[in-house]
Amino acid sequence: MQIDMKQFIISTILLSILILTGCKNGQESHQETSGSYYTCPMHPSVASETPGSCPVCNMSLIKVEKKETDHAGMQGNIITIDKHKQALAGIETDTVRKRNILSSSVILGTVAINEEQVKTISSRAKGRIDELFVRNTGVYLQKGRPLYSIYSEQLQTDEKEYLSVLEKAKTTIPISKLTSDLLSAGKNKLTLWGLTEKQISELETSGKTNSLITFYSPEAGYVSEVNINEGMYVEEGSPLVKITSLNEVWVEAQLYPNEISGLEEIKTFQVFADSNPGEVYKGTLVYSNPVIEEGKRIYLLKIRVNNSAGKLIPGTLVSVVPEKSFTNVLAVPKSAVLLEKMKTVWVLAHDNTFEQRMVETGVQNKQWIEITSGLKPGDIVVTEGAYLISSEFILKSGAGQRHDH
Repeated sequence: MQIDMKQFIISTILLSILILTGCKNGQESHQETSGSYYTCPMHPSVASETPGSCPVCNMSLIKVEKKETDHAGMQGNIITIDKHKQALAGIETDTVRKRNILSSSVILGTVAINEEQVKTISSRAKGRIDELFVRNTGVYLQKGRPLYSIYSEQLQTDEKEYLSVLEKAKTTIPISKLTSDLLSAGKNKLTLWGLTEKQISELETSGKTNSLITFYSPEAGYVSEVNINEGMYVEEGSPLVKITSLNEVWVEAQLYPNEISGLEEIKTFQVFADSNPGEVYKGTLVYSNPVIEEGKRIYLLKIRVNNSAGKLIPGTLVSVVPEKSFTNVLAVPKSAVLLEKMKTVWVLAHDNTFEQRMVETGVQNKQWIEITSGLKPGDIVVTEGAYLISSEFILKSGAGQRHDH
């Protein structure tokens, strides 16, 4: 009897231990494992155990509480955001469809002066440059702006002759044909020297010659070369200043043979400059020729670009995109594709619920990117605010909720 009682007590104790252990394990199976880490609001794939800056965009990392829970039946990364929050976040969507897009085999190029647009301003007379109004290159020169003042005995002699004939004409009534012809010839000579109507009129009014004659720019453009200094003696026809109009510029690029593939038949290009992000310039190929340089063959491309607004400045680095068209491909705006550990997009699953999907991409340009897998026509993707949705997803559920399928 004592043995039976002893066995009963032992059995009771063991059963109690098993029940307590089972309850504990059951509690642990539903218990959340919490912790924290630091991530970037714009690049949620960045995770760090300590505070710091994002290695991608240099923003300060934010602290996130990590929660890992059992989500039975959960497929993919899903988040629900009400309409009000979507409006505040500026979330915009677009429907996936087939499009015709241009490829973006981006070539780096440099804006250069179009030599056809360069004008050389030469000295109109022999003499000494006493005052120079344009000293530096790169300065924009308006038509009619003073360039230089010159002391020229030859010019003063012609001015004196003109004033002498003019004085004779004032005292002779009526003016003889000879005097009239001499007066006209003297004025024409001053005009050919480059004096303006205003300068000749002032000469006639004052009746005195000028020791210095100022000459003005006959062209508008950027000063690309200055060949004179104050005090320098020049001959008639000596080149003084070069002025370049930027209404049309070259874009020059160098390519290696492996980069020229597929470009042989392309004659038109799009040009983008970081200094004018909203502008798309059209360019036409005018020169393409392979040259040998230090044992390497390179291709020189020279593209003519209309620059009537004058915003493309020589020396500026630009991106050149051949206008090669790809027709009837599935494409979305580039802003829809997130470049984290993999390429993903957020798709509107239904109502206010968004699902993150991994995609594979093909050709792309500045605006569009081809989707080769992961989406189908009719899917609605987030085009603005996708990074904000990723950040909200991370903040709400922690890294443990991300399913990188």
